[in-house]
Amino acid sequence: GQRPKQASSFQCRSNRPPSSSTMSSTNNCVDCNAIIRGSWFFRSSRLKCNTCAKTICAKCANNQALIPYTPDNNEKPTALQKSSIECYCKPCYQSISTLDYGSAYDVIEPAADDEDDNENTNTTTLLWVHGGGGCRRMFHPHAKLLSKKGYRSILIDLPGHGTLVNTKLTLDECVDTVRSILHKECTSSQKIVYIGGSLGAYIGFYIFEKLNTKFSGAVLIDCGQNVGPDCSIKARLGIWFLRKLSTKMSNKALMAAMMGTVKKSKADYHLVETTFGAGYFFQQGGAQCDCMHNVAPATIIPSLKFPILFFNGSEDYRDSEDRWLSLCNHKELSSLKVYEGGDHFFCHDSRFVHDMLDRIDRFTQAVLSHSADVN
Repeated sequence: GQRPKQASSFQCRSNRPPSSSTMSSTNNCVDCNAIIRGSWFFRSSRLKCNTCAKTICAKCANNQALIPYTPDNNEKPTALQKSSIECYCKPCYQSISTLDYGSAYDVIEPAADDEDDNENTNTTTLLWVHGGGGCRRMFHPHAKLLSKKGYRSILIDLPGHGTLVNTKLTLDECVDTVRSILHKECTSSQKIVYIGGSLGAYIGFYIFEKLNTKFSGAVLIDCGQNVGPDCSIKARLGIWFLRKLSTKMSNKALMAAMMGTVKKSKADYHLVETTFGAGYFFQQGGAQCDCMHNVAPATIIPSLKFPILFFNGSEDYRDSEDRWLSLCNHKELSSLKVYEGGDHFFCHDSRFVHDMLDRIDRFTQAVLSHSADVN
């Protein structure tokens, strides 16, 4: 008989563990506790917070992204670089953001030096409502400047945004949010002027319909395009495209894309402080589109008893701005200002900011004067 073959000298003779370079490992995201399976081949599935270096999953990291803001690098052109966007765990993100997570709204009182001399003090409140994907920091510098003219301002986070990012965004939830804040912060004798930008303007129409008697006037910015139920095919395509972008892309990706758009714009006014340093909030991007598309300004405006001041940029979409103005009941005080060369970001364009605030001041004074004459 033949001699049996001996086992090969290199078959499983060692019990050494596999090399660490080929091993996969498991961690949990410090924020959502999701299991993160990473390996040398899939490094992108496991990320580190830029501040504390704790492990976070890609989803949390890319939704908790911003450009760190410090006053000494205030709005330098070099700040608006995609490489400046950093990702954080939730506690570090909230700590570094320019948004104060201790409250869902800010109150800016009239500047102390002007309180004794300005008739606006304690009689007028400006309610500022930001655009889609933003937060109440959007109009913070604007409100600070108007405080020097004696105006009291309340800046709010819409549901699905800022400190309310986990609150479901619906039109009725927006109404409830505004009603609750006004109940806490305003007296029945105060005159309230609503100031809304883009999403905040479109949602404003619905808020006016439900809380009509609460307001003495409104300033609506970047809402010259009809995106409601009866909008054009072009506007429908725009809403469809915006929905696709906001539901498929992370906040970090949208911030980088928006940065490219802003660079083509003339916008230069406190962009990091108000926008990129506060963070983006498109987690409910589909709901933002629904809110805009479900509002029909043409059916609401004729029912409003107060005047409206409209602002738009000439380079923005604005197929219905003249129609909105013509539907206003208060013809004498309602008006439209279009800034030549301005785009959707004109309210953060230093060429126009101070004129816009002066017009808001004059409009509010006219509203107060008219209210006094009526009473």
